[in-house]
Amino acid sequence: VGLAAFDLRTAALHLSQFIETSHSYQNTKTLLHYYDPTDIIVPQVKMAADGMVGVSTVVDSSYSLSNKVIMARGCFDDTKGAMMVKNLAVEEPSALILDTYHKQYYLCLAAAAATIKWVESEKGLSITNHSVLVTFNGSFDHMSIDTTSVQNLELIEPLASIPGLPSNKRSSLFRMLNSTKTTGGSRLLRANLLQPLKDIETVSARLDCLDELTSNEKLFFGLFQVLQKIPKDIDRVLCHFCFKSKKLSVESSRYTSVRRSQMVVASIILLKEALEALPLLSK
Repeated sequence: VGLAAFDLRTAALHLSQFIETSHSYQNTKTLLHYYDPTDIIVPQVKMAADGMVGVSTVVDSSYSLSNKVIMARGCFDDTKGAMMVKNLAVEEPSALILDTYHKQYYLCLAAAAATIKWVESEKGLSITNHSVLVTFNGSFDHMSIDTTSVQNLELIEPLASIPGLPSNKRSSLFRMLNSTKTTGGSRLLRANLLQPLKDIETVSARLDCLDELTSNEKLFFGLFQVLQKIPKDIDRVLCHFCFKSKKLSVESSRYTSVRRSQMVVASIILLKEALEALPLLSK
């Protein structure tokens, strides 16, 4: 299965390709729950020879709240996807990976082609070259927790069926731990709860950071004050410089142009505030 997830809030394209081992598409469901998409793009339905129902049917049965978009199979072109990703990727290593592993990642590159085409046509956006963070995700660095376990363990949302307990008293692990100061930090916490990291080196580095913060009170409170000066959702601010609207009709172009100018000015001000806080972080 090849999957491409485009996060318009952070201008990030996440590519995943894996072997689906069950007829219930459990790995696919886990990833979809992880990304929590508003729109899911699938190719035209075609029953597999081995009787597997296909991702489209899984979306219908398990993700009815998401908008399912059906695109022609010709839109899922891995060659075009590789070219698009190479042009849009902000870092050279992504392009190097493509040159080396194009044939290996052909399914997720095909998904990327359809996703990028849909974003540009339906959202009316033109994506600036070398502005998108592209990641190739595998399951070797993270644990995979199925959706049923996520719900039963109350990792993100509390169970609703608790008699006698008011809704404002119900909690989950995410709600209990979420004392983050930025929107990006909250997203990272959620991601690590849904897919816990297995990389020992990274986990050890994070634990070392915790030791440093808990043992150095001046550093802890200093960092706390600096984070309060940084815009809470700096990723969204940066996205205004990654996307630009396509040409519209004369009637709507004036209003759209004024509105976009206001948004860009606001983003520049927030970006200025973030840049002014960076020297404080270095101290």
